[in-house]
Amino acid sequence: MTASPATVRAGRSSSGTATPLCVPDSAVMANEPVPAGAEPPAGEPVRAPVSAGSFRRGVVLLAATGVLWGSIGLVVRLLQDRGEPVVPIAFWRFVCASIVLVPVLGPAGLRELARQARRPGRLLVVAVGSLAFQLLYFYAVRDVGVAVATLIALGLAPVTLTCTEALAARTAPAVRTLVPLALALTGLVLVTALGAPSPHTAPRPTAGIIEAIVSGLAYAATTTWSGPLSRRLEPSSITLATTAVGVVLLLPATAAADWHLPRSAPVIAGILWLAVVATVIAYGLFYAGLRSTPGSVAMILTLLEPVTAVGLAAALLGETLTPANLVGGVLLLGAVVVLYLAPRR
Repeated sequence: MTASPATVRAGRSSSGTATPLCVPDSAVMANEPVPAGAEPPAGEPVRAPVSAGSFRRGVVLLAATGVLWGSIGLVVRLLQDRGEPVVPIAFWRFVCASIVLVPVLGPAGLRELARQARRPGRLLVVAVGSLAFQLLYFYAVRDVGVAVATLIALGLAPVTLTCTEALAARTAPAVRTLVPLALALTGLVLVTALGAPSPHTAPRPTAGIIEAIVSGLAYAATTTWSGPLSRRLEPSSITLATTAVGVVLLLPATAAADWHLPRSAPVIAGILWLAVVATVIAYGLFYAGLRSTPGSVAMILTLLEPVTAVGLAAALLGETLTPANLVGGVLLLGAVVVLYLAPRR
């Protein structure tokens, strides 16, 4: 993991003239002592300290992202029940999202994206990482069940980022991060508390656990790399770039699977929901929220995804909510409230 873009504060050279001192965002966002820094990575934007208002706006955007992402599992499950494989679902989702995003950006946005694509390294890493954690998560659900896959993948990501941000800042995580993290992880355990997986729901538990771990690490790493990118490009530009790369990467596998072109109205509706709501809108909110919110906080806020997924499954599929599920949902919502009311300064 790399540190997020540096924030510049004024320092003094030996001659007494003001010189920029670059510090990691995690140090500024956590209001920690500023270490003597080095130069920011080449080509990365310099970022000023984030205000409380901007931080709260990021909290709201990322919480909304988690709610919208919560529909993905339900829609994918309904599509799979109609015989649609995971890879073609992802492929047509990215195709439709790319088609929608081209007119959204317009000629000026497309020209700017083409200019930024001359240095495609970070864009490619984010695109490949996003595709990897999504596909690995779906495969983990298949191999070890929804509860275990969700607990490992979504629980590991915020813990990983909290630790790495603390290491980058050379200080212990702040209490205002640890309290909502503890609330969120406890809530996640309760939301996904469905008992021990059976051989039917977890046919390949070892493979599924490994897939979930790698998915969580890819999610954390991708979020880290997305932060600087979100301050250099518009959210829609990043989303278009990542979906276009996803189309190219999934094209051979989709062709090998005989394309599975959406034909029926329910399948078309499901693909369009995944493309427009869960990709164009949700990822736009996600990248906009990352502009003013550390990755570890973003991971906590998007844990609203399983809360939404469990609620939708109960409302639309008739699945039973246990008292533990309800308490877990309250704790996750409590974590969001704590983050919103006690922003970093």
